[in-house]
Amino acid sequence: MLTEAELYDAALTHFAENNLEAAVDAFKELIDIYPDYIEGFLGLGHAYERLSLYDEAIEAVQKAIEINPKDPLAYTSLSMCYQRKGMIQEAEDAMAKSQQLQIEASNSST
Repeated sequence: MLTEAELYDAALTHFAENNLEAAVDAFKELIDIYPDYIEGFLGLGHAYERLSLYDEAIEAVQKAIEINPKDPLAYTSLSMCYQRKGMIQEAEDAMAKSQQLQIEASNSST
């Protein structure tokens, strides 16, 4: 069985080559095997976003947030998905949450 890093690298390769359907399939395979691998859900969200499948992108990113609700990058990704869908207030709220988490992380490391 491939490791999560190997599956993630394969999915990223498809994404980088703009082979988005293959990237979606690869990210799905990754999260089927490693359901707590947050990067798999974020990658899936980005692939869906590039395919203009915003509802699916939002759902994938929300699953990443369920795995780690303190990840500012996940909220930034969610904000981007909302923005693309025209959900401006939700986008602003998600970005505010991302910024809050970044400040909290910065304050806890000092």
